[in-house]
Amino acid sequence: METVEEIAAAAAELREAEAVVEAKRAALYAKIVGASRAKEIKQVEITHVTGYSRETIRKIVRAAETEA
Repeated sequence: METVEEIAAAAAELREAEAVVEAKRAALYAKIVGASRAKEIKQVEITHVTGYSRETIRKIVRAAETEA
């Protein structure tokens, strides 16, 4: 395989992986928003399992509220 073809194939694989990551991120955000709305768990617990800051969690929840 030529170098250009290898680069093109690698770029295509990266685009596919980015699409998977975006879908998984959206699913995670939906779970965070759902748990937050239902008051199932405390925000601090979400920060522990995700590694996100409390501010990031708040931003995710606020963004979902503006979309609704």
